[in-house]
Amino acid sequence: MSRWLLLACMAVHAAHASVAGDHAQVIPLLTPGDSAAWQVELTPAVYSGSIDPDLRDLAVFNADGVAVPMKIQAAAYVDSVSEQRFAVAVLDLPQDPRRAQANDLGLIVERDARGRLRRIETQTMADAQPFPETREWLLDLEGGERGIERIELDWNDPGQGVVARFEVTGSNDLQRWERLNADATVVDLHQEGAHITRRSISFPATRLRYLRLRRLDAGVALGGLRVEASRLSRVSGIAPLQWLQAEALDHIGDLQASDKVHLYALPYALPVSDVRVDLVNDNSLAEIDVLGAHAGGDGSLRWTTRAHLVAYRLVEDGERVDNGTITLSRGARLRHLRIDSATPLAAPPRLSAGYRPARLIFLAEGKGPFVLAVGSATARYADIPIDAALASLRTRYGKDWQPAVASLGTARASAGEQALQAPAAPRDWKRGLLWSVLILAAAIVGGMAISLLRGNRKGGAEDRQQPPEE
Repeated sequence: MSRWLLLACMAVHAAHASVAGDHAQVIPLLTPGDSAAWQVELTPAVYSGSIDPDLRDLAVFNADGVAVPMKIQAAAYVDSVSEQRFAVAVLDLPQDPRRAQANDLGLIVERDARGRLRRIETQTMADAQPFPETREWLLDLEGGERGIERIELDWNDPGQGVVARFEVTGSNDLQRWERLNADATVVDLHQEGAHITRRSISFPATRLRYLRLRRLDAGVALGGLRVEASRLSRVSGIAPLQWLQAEALDHIGDLQASDKVHLYALPYALPVSDVRVDLVNDNSLAEIDVLGAHAGGDGSLRWTTRAHLVAYRLVEDGERVDNGTITLSRGARLRHLRIDSATPLAAPPRLSAGYRPARLIFLAEGKGPFVLAVGSATARYADIPIDAALASLRTRYGKDWQPAVASLGTARASAGEQALQAPAAPRDWKRGLLWSVLILAAAIVGGMAISLLRGNRKGGAEDRQQPPEE
């Protein structure tokens, strides 16, 4: 189902796709590993390059230059993830070479008082010849009651040149087995100074007590196999605010600052949610409004009140008490802010703006590397319902699954400033054509009227010259 949802998103997006050349700059997206979806926190470089109030002039492109489905998500909450590892008991499983199916184990199991495995043997035919080396292992996951999502393999020999494939199944009773990963590959290769290693095997989070690790290939044996299990702990919490000091201005456009009107600017438009207003003088108080500016249809700035409060700065016995942080009403990104005071202030207050960076989530359609294109006067990303695809992935991999975290590289120019210039308004040829037709029609009608009028006058004159009949 998730595959069809991904394909549907891709098909819809293709009909609305732009190209990287429509944007001012592109920023490499660093995506280590393999994931169906990625998320990246938007940095100041993205906010400073975007000119659309809702960040709709962003787009993600794959290595073939094709735009991939994406969305912008407000970062009201973040997930902190920590990994916990613990060693697990590993027991060799001798096998009957004539058994084609490994779904049933005829086992003699000895446990201690705590239920840990002490001895394990397989029941085989008397004339069965075992494999010369171990190809299956049983893992006892005592301590993994909170669930594990990955195992990390290590071995004594060979030291390098290993490419091995494994199947991982799990069970609570050593009789009924659930497949967790049908074909996982571990690699440890050295060649001409390059080193490629991957010794971890991932699977959906499980709380099963035992795992069975079965070697699928006929490669070199792994001596002294050791295993660590790991689990990820996720804690959700509100994202911390990032603060910027706003610059006080003498004027913004035609609006001049005064002792009651104080004007400020940020380096670029940000999703400001909180502000700090610090009065300069001790033991002062003022009733103020905090306003934010947004561009009107004619290009002028229109101001909207985002907060009303009483600001104060009181000092008693050397200790200062002030009004603290103010939360603004929700609205678009802000670059220009304004403080209106009901009474004159001797000096402009200091204004700091707090914001939480949004996150961009995209589906890994096609091959990487991926790039983020930023800034355009015309290109706008399409609203693609990728939430359905993300929900399907969580159904498959667990409700705590999240897109893998990517990071941003160094920006480079694409179309440059040209992409930020609004195109010239096209000439309204339809209106001109309509007026031409109307003028031509009026001329024809006028000509006909004049012709008729002249004909009537000529006929009247001829009637007057005709002699009366006897």
